[in-house]
Amino acid sequence: MTSPIKELTEAVACKGISIRTTNIAEISHDTAKLGRLWQKFYQGHVSHLEEGEDIYGIYHNYESNDEVGAFDVVASWKVGSQQGEQDQPGKEATLNAGSVMTVTIPAGKYLIFSEHGNMPNTVMNAWEKVWEYFNDPSCEHTRVYDVDFERYVDGNLEYGQVDVYIGIE
Repeated sequence: MTSPIKELTEAVACKGISIRTTNIAEISHDTAKLGRLWQKFYQGHVSHLEEGEDIYGIYHNYESNDEVGAFDVVASWKVGSQQGEQDQPGKEATLNAGSVMTVTIPAGKYLIFSEHGNMPNTVMNAWEKVWEYFNDPSCEHTRVYDVDFERYVDGNLEYGQVDVYIGIE
């Protein structure tokens, strides 16, 4: 399998809402948090974003360099320049600033896994490709477990394209 590599030359700032979870917790409906995070984001924040604006799921604060440890996930949108934010002074208040946090996607190398179709199955399929790739003994890249992210192209959380960016050395 050959996934494209993208070099982000500049950091990307995003704002959104966050949870902490583990892959083990996400297996069971009773302990899974990601679905509720995205539901809360969709209900409380998507309607305030520009139509077609990309949405990001950012994975960071990894507890370990493997799939076992806990990590934070932020359902978010890209923050414009400071000037752009000043042009929209009411947007932050409308988005309930008290529950919104800022996280930065660092510049660096990312391996991209893309899927297209109905969500959330499309996202799960993309992550399955990620795990298959990095668990393959002949894998030619090393995952850094710093920041990884999902980019929902055109902000569609129901049907569309998701690109999963995995940070690599």
